Amino acid sequence: MGLRNIALGAAALGVAALAWAAGGPALADSGSFGAWSVVCDNARVCTAFGFGELGEIGSSGFLRVTRGAGPADAPVIDLVTAGTAATSLALAVDGVTPRGLAAVPATPIDTDPERRLTQLTPTQSAALLAVLAKGSDLTLKEGRNPATTISLTGSSAALRFMDDRQKRAGTMTALVARGSTPASSVPAPPALPKVTAAPAAAQTGLPSQPSAALQARLGACDDDIADLGIKPDVARLAPGKLFWGVVCSRGAYNVIYSLFLTDEAGGDVEALQVPYANGEPVTELMNIDFDPETQTLTNFDKGRGLGDCGALSRWVWTGQAFALTHQTLMPDCQGVTSDYWPVSYRTR
Repeated sequence: MGLRNIALGAAALGVAALAWAAGGPALADSGSFGAWSVVCDNARVCTAFGFGELGEIGSSGFLRVTRGAGPADAPVIDLVTAGTAATSLALAVDGVTPRGLAAVPATPIDTDPERRLTQLTPTQSAALLAVLAKGSDLTLKEGRNPATTISLTGSSAALRFMDDRQKRAGTMTALVARGSTPASSVPAPPALPKVTAAPAAAQTGLPSQPSAALQARLGACDDDIADLGIKPDVARLAPGKLFWGVVCSRGAYNVIYSLFLTDEAGGDVEALQVPYANGEPVTELMNIDFDPETQTLTNFDKGRGLGDCGALSRWVWTGQAFALTHQTLMPDCQGVTSDYWPVSYRTR
C-alpha cells in the first residue's frame, strides 16, 4: 500500500496541463526537457530550471528563469552555486561571455552557507537569454576557477514551453518562439480563484483514538504500522464533524495517512477526498499537518528521502470540502531545497 501511495504522489509531479478543481478553467503545467524543467502556475507565472553537474545528492548548482504572465513582464535569472570564496561570477556560454556578465556580484545565502546566490538584472538576463538556447553549456567561474557548469541541453525546449504556456509564441516578447506580433496581443493572466476558510471550531473534548467503526476501515493498512507509535491527527471542522488523519503505511522518509470524516462519536465514517495535483480526488496524503485555527491542511510529498523534489501543498476547509489553495513543486531530484521551488498553484 505504501508503494502505491508514493507512486500516486510521484505521478502528480510530472503531469502537464493539469486542470485544477478549485481553479476552474485555469491550468498549471510542468515539463522536463533534458537537463531543464519548467513549472507554470494557474496564473501563467512560469519558472524554468537548468541544472549543473550531478553529484551524489544532486547538481552542483542551478540557474532559474522566472517570468510573470503580464505582457510587459520581463524574465529574470538567478543562479545558485556551490562555494564560498567568490564575490563575483563570470558567465560564459560555450566559452563566450555576453556583454555585462564578466563580473556579476555573488552573495552568501543566509540559510545555506555552502552556496552563493547570483542575481542578474533584467538587462543582464536578456543578454544571457539571447544566447542561452543556442549553446551547449553555461560555465560559471570564480575568477579563473570554474564554479559549475549548467548544461543547456533542453534549454530551447524548456523556454519554448514557457513561451507557449504564457501565450507569447509568435510575439515580440517570446524567449525563443519569437515573432512580429506586438506584446499587446499577450492576454492578461487569468483571475485567481478565491477560497475562504470556514470559521474555526472549538477543539475541546476531542477523542484520542479512532472509534471501532473507523478502525474497521483501516484493514488494508500495513500490518506493523502501529509500531511507529504515531498518534492519529484529529480535529473538529465544525460541530458534529471531525477530521481524522490516521497513519496507514510508510515509505522511505514518508508516512502516509488515510483521511476520514466522522461525527462526534466516531460514527458516520466517510473517506475524505481532497483535490490533488493531478486534478483527481485522493483519500491518502503523505506527511500531513492540520491547523484547526486556520482550518488548513498541509502535506509534503517527498520524491525521495533527501526532500529535494516533490510537492508542498495546502488546502483549507471551506465548510463543504477541502479546497486546494497553494502548491510549490519540484519535478526533478537535483538537490534543490524547497525554499527555491516554484509555485505551481495559488489562490487569493
